[in-house]
Amino acid sequence: MQGLPAMFAQWETAVQAWLVGLGGFGDLVTFVTRFFFPLMTLALFLRCLWPLMSGGRRPKPWALAETPDGTRLPLVHWENAVGSGKNCDVTLDDPAVSRTHAVISRRRDGWYVTDMGSAGGTAVGGTPCAGTVRFEEGDLLTLAGVELTVLPVEGDYDRPRQRRGLSGWAADAARSLKPGVTLLYLLLFQLTALAAFAFGAGAGFSLTVPVAYLMFMALECLYFLFTRGRGRRRIEPELLAFFLCGIGLFVAAADPDSLLKQVGAIAIGLLLFLVLTFFLNNIDRARLARYVFAGGSVALLALNLLLGETRFGARNWLSLGPVSIQPSELVKVAFVFAGAASLEYLLTRRNLIMFLGFSGVCVGALGLMRDFGAAVIFFAGFLVMAFLRSGDARLLLVGLAVAAAGAFLAISIMPYIAARFAAWGNAWAFADTTGYQQTRTMIYTASGGLLGTGLGHGFLRHVAAADTDLVFGVVAEEWGLIVALACALAPLALAFFAATSVRAARSAFYAIAACGAAVILLTQTALNVFGSLDILPLTGVTLPFVSNGGSSMVGCWGLLACIKSIDERHRSGRG
Repeated sequence: MQGLPAMFAQWETAVQAWLVGLGGFGDLVTFVTRFFFPLMTLALFLRCLWPLMSGGRRPKPWALAETPDGTRLPLVHWENAVGSGKNCDVTLDDPAVSRTHAVISRRRDGWYVTDMGSAGGTAVGGTPCAGTVRFEEGDLLTLAGVELTVLPVEGDYDRPRQRRGLSGWAADAARSLKPGVTLLYLLLFQLTALAAFAFGAGAGFSLTVPVAYLMFMALECLYFLFTRGRGRRRIEPELLAFFLCGIGLFVAAADPDSLLKQVGAIAIGLLLFLVLTFFLNNIDRARLARYVFAGGSVALLALNLLLGETRFGARNWLSLGPVSIQPSELVKVAFVFAGAASLEYLLTRRNLIMFLGFSGVCVGALGLMRDFGAAVIFFAGFLVMAFLRSGDARLLLVGLAVAAAGAFLAISIMPYIAARFAAWGNAWAFADTTGYQQTRTMIYTASGGLLGTGLGHGFLRHVAAADTDLVFGVVAEEWGLIVALACALAPLALAFFAATSVRAARSAFYAIAACGAAVILLTQTALNVFGSLDILPLTGVTLPFVSNGGSSMVGCWGLLACIKSIDERHRSGRG
């Protein structure tokens, strides 16, 4: 075994000499792949995006709500909003009925109805509801004088063909795109990129790069075989994530030790994704865990405040022996999980206030750590999740006002933040100081053009934080603007999928969790891309799945599990 490192070094030297000896052939490979990568990126992106837009019929209803005139309205969700509002699951056209009057819920032990503070009140069998009341199928519900009877579904109910996105031939074409073929496209893309990187590195090539990358590709194949064995046919969100991870690994390849750690982080993140996906299949189990997730988040942030390390102006690192983590990246998953369960469970203002308090603790802790990029991300997630449950636009206005006041206070009392804002939008005036990173990112992004300079031929990777905060510029310089835009638009595709799947979600829990996770990824992407290009202040957040960093990678896979939970195509029951 002692001779293995020496043998590895000999092989590496031989490969380096071979690559140098090829000379002009390497330049030809670089030239050809500059055209190949954008075309393959477009093909991969469309093959993943198209099925996410295809949708399908709404789920089979649990029961039917019958009105006195004989109209039968399907109850397809585990929580069905009933009211006069057009966005309700069951719309009653009566002026006495409130916009969101009540919620009819299906639980493991039967049916429940919850009055939502309506003016006309809700009654079961003539008895007014005080909070949440259980009822049986066939019982008479009265909503401000309007009668409803919940009846079982008999025979094959002809449910409407309400699609979440594409329809007709477009939906049929989307469903014909096999994920196995898309995976083959992805593997071809990655193998070609590995060859191009090797020729670009030449005498500086390390054998650790192909070893680590082949391990990653094997992980992709194993996951595909696992999903096939589980009967899952659609894995486009995961394929998008694998595409982004593959791009990020070539950014991390400048440091072979960092590359191996990043592959390990991807494996841990994928394991977390599988565990959370299984866990989320049972909504009752997920609800019970919200206190654990909320308590664990607060404890982790408190530990970070007490024992955390300050790096680049923010006290957001925690060392656990030889491993350093960013607790805020992991808390994002718990934040979405606990928030969705709290807002969905009892459907009362009390739960909204509880989530407001939990969010305030998280954002306040991040402010004390001076991790204002993460604070903005958490705040955006809170606004969307709370609005989805309350539907109150005033909440958004109040939240934005509080955010503006907090930002003004931070700029006023913290010189580090003030310096960031001073350079914002005027980076060229501070090109050698606080605007150094943004100006170099803009220069090298422009030099990459549409097709890039070639893998390993970039200069931005030598600037501080190139593989984290400025990673969009590194990808744009070496891969070209088309590939870089695909990396930035991938989280937008996931957000679109979550938003268009809301109406077909079996539970408000899945809808809130998916949209909250999507907004967090989308906000993080916007802060990273626009911050590095001086469109927004540089806040030091990572680009999801692309930036180098184990905590960020694991957290992104956890958020992807929340988004995937809304996909009813993979769920046959309640877990």
